[in-house]
Amino acid sequence: MLELVRRQSQTRRRALRTTTATASGLYPAVGAPSSDPRGVIIGREIYSGKAYIYDPFILYDPSARERLPSGHALVLGKSGFGKSSLEKCYVLRQLRFRDRSFCILDAQGEDGVGEWDSIARSLGVTPIRLVYGGEDGEGVRLNPLDPRIPSQYQFKILCSMVEIIGGPLSSESEFSLSVAHAAAQVRAAAENRVAVLSDIHDALTNPEPAMLGRRQVGVEDMVDWGQPASLAMDQLCSPTRDLAGLFNGPTTPGIDLDARLIVFDLTRLPREGEAMPLLMSVIGPWLRYAWIKPGDSIKRTLIVEEAWHILSHRPVARLFEEFVRYGRRLGLSFWAILHHLGDLMVDEAPEAAAILKLTATRVLYHMDKAEADITADYLQLPDWAREALVDGASRCSPGRAVWQVGNRMHLVEHIRSATESELTNTNRKMTEAVSGSQAPAAPLISMRKSAA
Repeated sequence: MLELVRRQSQTRRRALRTTTATASGLYPAVGAPSSDPRGVIIGREIYSGKAYIYDPFILYDPSARERLPSGHALVLGKSGFGKSSLEKCYVLRQLRFRDRSFCILDAQGEDGVGEWDSIARSLGVTPIRLVYGGEDGEGVRLNPLDPRIPSQYQFKILCSMVEIIGGPLSSESEFSLSVAHAAAQVRAAAENRVAVLSDIHDALTNPEPAMLGRRQVGVEDMVDWGQPASLAMDQLCSPTRDLAGLFNGPTTPGIDLDARLIVFDLTRLPREGEAMPLLMSVIGPWLRYAWIKPGDSIKRTLIVEEAWHILSHRPVARLFEEFVRYGRRLGLSFWAILHHLGDLMVDEAPEAAAILKLTATRVLYHMDKAEADITADYLQLPDWAREALVDGASRCSPGRAVWQVGNRMHLVEHIRSATESELTNTNRKMTEAVSGSQAPAAPLISMRKSAA
């Protein structure tokens, strides 16, 4: 009998052939496929439990599983749900790659310093602080006419600054400003120095006759045409004005743009008014030509806190749109950090809409129902993502976000080490101290050149 049992052939089943769509319906609990396994760990995917790894430069490479069209990112959501922690941990982890460099425009903080102050100083980096009105010689100055910026871009910056202060420029005013710009460069070259905004102001208020084609424009017309620009320059140059000290004069020496981490501390500048958009109009092209070095292999990331200062001002958005549009050839990843997409008049600012469309990565934290609907409609999110954004107690609780990376979408929980939790905590004044953290610590690598 036993021999008979041994000789029986084993039962075999025929293979089941089906489509992936049908298989997904049979096994609904299986998570979506992961992105490329190369890069830095962000945390874990909620539905699959797998590690979530992200690097826009790797995902842009043709060898990636699904290539991204750009390396730019948009981060949205309410305060207190993890936007700042994400970007800071991302920078700390990316800095372990030798060919990564970061520039941070830090517009938030407390006690007179920015949110990135503790991280910068822990890495041996001194933040570059800009102050309003040149208080007691503090802070640094950025010259819009810095020779590192090509002449044609200097003129674009000047036009943007005048428009921010006085409104759109007429063709006559733009012509007068171009003549003043050329005269300022000639004057500075003759005196063997760098041109500054005061030279522009002097050339506008005391102009020479100029040729407009074959027509000679007299002094009176030049003064009249240049009045809007000269009034704007007065606000930037006069020592009694609030904007004095930020832009009028040579760029402050000693700004190290070769460091792997550069932090511009903008917290002493008012969020309302003209100072912040003026600075944005200068710093974008200034970084484009002074920070980014053509021909090197460094992958650079520009993170802009409170990016609505860029997107809500058309003159600034025009400059940054060109900067972001050429990010691929510059090796640049641009991160815009915002609270509400609904606050922006995107339909009235095509430049802002273009910047948003150039972002191939969207990280979306918890939002109120109305804001979630606006965001979901604009970004064309699926229903499950729309519902998750509103659920701030579970699916999009603090530290969890919907990640849209190209055509892939995941619900991701950001995980921090004990060291990262301490450095990225922005809620110290609103929370009780907690001891005995179970999160593992992680070492910090100094960014000091002597330690390289």
